Amino acid sequence: MTDQIAAKKQLRQNMRQKRRNLPSLEKQALDQQMTQQFLSSTLYSACEQLFCFVSLPQEPNTMAILRQALADGKCVAVPRCLPDKTMQFHRLYPDKDITVQLSPGTYGVFEPLEDLPVVTPDEAAHPLCLVPGLAFDRMGGRLGYGAGYYDRFLEKYPFLLKIGYAASIFITDEVPMEPTDQRLDGIATEYPLEVWNG
Repeated sequence: MTDQIAAKKQLRQNMRQKRRNLPSLEKQALDQQMTQQFLSSTLYSACEQLFCFVSLPQEPNTMAILRQALADGKCVAVPRCLPDKTMQFHRLYPDKDITVQLSPGTYGVFEPLEDLPVVTPDEAAHPLCLVPGLAFDRMGGRLGYGAGYYDRFLEKYPFLLKIGYAASIFITDEVPMEPTDQRLDGIATEYPLEVWNG
C-alpha cells in the first residue's frame, strides 16, 4: 500500500468518526446554515445548470437546495451510477415532487429514475456542480468515498465549476491526492462560499 493510499484510508476513518460524533441537532443547524449560505451566493445566482448530489442521512442535506433551485427555474440534475463505474446526471421535473422522481440505487443512494432526461454540462449555462466528500482542503483537494465516480465525471468537463459541499469541520490542512483525483474550485460551508479557481 502506498503512503498516499494509507493516508487516505486513515483520513477516511477519522472523518467518518467525526461524522458519527456530530450531534443530530448540531448537524441540522449546520445543514440550514449551509443551505442559506449557498443559496445566497452569487455563484448560485449565476448558474443556470445545477448538478447536485442527493444526500445520504450522514451527509449535509441537499433537499432544500434541490427544491429551491427547481423553484428558481434552474436546470437541476442529480447523479445516477452506471454499471461501467461512470456516472450520468438526470434532470428533475419542477412540476413533480422530487421524491417520486428518485429510487434507491447504488450504495443505498437515492438516484433519479432511468427515464428522466440525461443532462450534460453546457458551458454557456454557467454550470455548477456541488460535490460530496468526507474531507476537503483549501487547495482544491477532496477525499471522496473511494469509488472514483465524481473524479471520472468531473474530468470530462474542465469548464464545470466544481464546489465541495461540507461543514467547515471537515476541512483539513491537506488531503492526500493521487493523479486521477480532480481538484475543486471552491467549497460551500456554513460560512460564505469560498472560491480559489475559476
